[in-house]
Amino acid sequence: MRRLKNQRQVNVLFYVLVGYICLQFSWWAYLLIDLMKAHYAPDGAEVVSSKIWMIIGEGGVFLILLCVGLFIMQRAISREIGMARQQRNFLLSVTHELKTPLSGIKLAIQTLQKRGDLSPEKRLEVESNALANTERLHALIDNVLLAARIERGEIPPVAENVDLSELTNTLVDPYRSLQAVETDIAPDLWVETDKQAYTSIVINLLDNALKYGGSGKVRVSLRPEGKNVLLEVGDSGPGIAEGEEARIFDMFYRSGNEDTRKRKGTGLGLYIVRELTTALGGRVSVANEKEGGATFAVLLPRNISE
Repeated sequence: MRRLKNQRQVNVLFYVLVGYICLQFSWWAYLLIDLMKAHYAPDGAEVVSSKIWMIIGEGGVFLILLCVGLFIMQRAISREIGMARQQRNFLLSVTHELKTPLSGIKLAIQTLQKRGDLSPEKRLEVESNALANTERLHALIDNVLLAARIERGEIPPVAENVDLSELTNTLVDPYRSLQAVETDIAPDLWVETDKQAYTSIVINLLDNALKYGGSGKVRVSLRPEGKNVLLEVGDSGPGIAEGEEARIFDMFYRSGNEDTRKRKGTGLGLYIVRELTTALGGRVSVANEKEGGATFAVLLPRNISE
């Protein structure tokens, strides 16, 4: 609430300043025209009229430039406020995302320490949960570090000959135990691309589909598309809200309020997908499906060096 109040105060102060500048401009223009009338009155009405129009013309140009400058300034202020809000949301969400797996790991260790009489099956379950939380924590840290490298421009792609069909199936397999996954992956799709970048793209799209897709199926397809390959990852969730199709790929952007949002996240996944896809010479898009859900399409060239 305090942050929102401060933002409103900044906006009110800005518009008060704009109003004051416009009033002062109008007042000085009036005084200058009045002075011109008094000074050039002996020379006749035509001379006075021409001087007045000269003042109005020059003043009009100045006023237009002033308004354009104020408009640009206002947009810059709004962007800074929006970025500050998104960074605040990121801090809130990443704190939650870090605490959850850490709490799970701590609970597993405490269980193993305090209960030495666990059956082999129960011990294996506790250890598996701890390992899963460790992998979740590792993936989160990797995403944060990768986003930082992207911001610094430190993601030059390294081309190698990759069987995308086999790699995609390998990446999808761990998700089959979490949710129903429907695949349509063409065989033997060999591509000259960056294996690590493609892996991050697929994992982030799958994580996004599981997070926002509800309990329905996740659809993964990979097929040739001329000189390109097309990867599609679809879900059965509510889809993308109108007007947010482009914004969801911005860093830290997540719709809604971080304090009340049910689905947690860092707002980095889709940003990473867009930036890595661009680095590989491709493009990413999203579309809502008529039957429900959203499908993300990643079009990549067969050879990133071309």
